[in-house]
Amino acid sequence: MSSGSVFRAIFFVLLALYPFIVFVGIQHLPIGFFGTMLALVLLLRASVMRPAERRAILPVLIVYVTYAAITALSGSQQLLLWYPAVINFSLCLLFALSLRANESILLRLVRARNMRLSVYAPAYLHRLTAVWAVFFLLNGSMAILTGAISLKAWALYNGLIAYLLTGALMGGELLFRWWYKRSKGV
Repeated sequence: MSSGSVFRAIFFVLLALYPFIVFVGIQHLPIGFFGTMLALVLLLRASVMRPAERRAILPVLIVYVTYAAITALSGSQQLLLWYPAVINFSLCLLFALSLRANESILLRLVRARNMRLSVYAPAYLHRLTAVWAVFFLLNGSMAILTGAISLKAWALYNGLIAYLLTGALMGGELLFRWWYKRSKGV
């Protein structure tokens, strides 16, 4: 396993555990610690990305690292809790704006990985990009709402429910894609 693969795995584990790390750690560690660690983890993740992938998400990455740095410097618990919303709203914006470009963000990411595409893929990926944009908008809204309710509600939603919803969308899309490809003879 390459060091890039190890760093990617560590990144995704830390990202998945972020709400629970904050929930438990906020009682024992200063807020600035979380913002600093978040910025470092994001920069580490960016350092092991493929160049084409990094270019595709660079604007969002800059927003995340800037946000993490501001959180670290401010020591604001509320900013710390807004991180899932910042992720979702920035992804919503990235995905939605890419719908007006020649290629949607999903199409660019697929092409960056040199994957073979059918003639139907660009239109399919365009629609899928729109679906994800709406999902990110709704998920970000729930992240803010739960943060306003309580730390427990925030941790439960952002540490479990949001992942279940994301998994359901991904699983549903895989099933739909299988059906779609069969219907198109691809």
